[in-house]
Amino acid sequence: MVERGDRPVERSDLALVDALGLGSVPGIISIVGGGGKSSLLFALGKLLPGRTVLTTTTRIFASQTRLASAVCSLDDENWERVLSQGVGSVLVVGHMDERHAMGVPLDLPSRILARPDVDWVIVEADGSRRLPVKAPAQHEPVIPTETGTLVTVAGLDALGAPIAEVAHRPERVSAVTGLPQEATLTPESLGQLLASSRGGGKSAPPGARRMILVNKVESAGELGLAAQVALSALAEDSVERVVVGALRGDPSSGWRAWLR
Repeated sequence: MVERGDRPVERSDLALVDALGLGSVPGIISIVGGGGKSSLLFALGKLLPGRTVLTTTTRIFASQTRLASAVCSLDDENWERVLSQGVGSVLVVGHMDERHAMGVPLDLPSRILARPDVDWVIVEADGSRRLPVKAPAQHEPVIPTETGTLVTVAGLDALGAPIAEVAHRPERVSAVTGLPQEATLTPESLGQLLASSRGGGKSAPPGARRMILVNKVESAGELGLAAQVALSALAEDSVERVVVGALRGDPSSGWRAWLR
């Protein structure tokens, strides 16, 4: 627990990779939660050092695949050759149709990471119907067991309207927070939700580093609210750090982090 008078260390104006404490030990990063997962996926694909492969165990919109340097579909029996020849951040997906690129088998991220030409595999492991916050159903999220870093994402706009309007699976958000669906999340209850083992920390693999990223923080007033979210989340021992900022525009810098 974060004891009274023992506040987490606050750092400001960080590069995104530094804010998340990444860059030194390659591996599998899984991204779960609400608003901003895909934006974070593609941002890290550009910013992490070394060779990065992007994928999903759920699904993403087909229109988002154009954000990758190259796309490999498991529909293509030669997808591994395409992967080896691709440059930049290559996206590996399952079946593709006009609307969606479907997820890959749960064991595939670790198989990709075992390749000598791959340093990082970043996995979008959850869905939220583009809403800023969620609490997972029993079958969610779909996190590879070899995940070394788990990042839970939420949009600060989750504080802007009743739970029924801002949350995916609002009944589960209510169950975790104890608030009725017509109530509005407070910064404290949002932090608790993101940290909870029934919320943003559900199915976290043993030993995985747990990070929380609060997206859509662009003004001084929003920063004050995000700071309250961060301190609330860090009351849960399993959370290592909370990072706040905006993935819109240039997401590479300007981040703030609270570190345990």
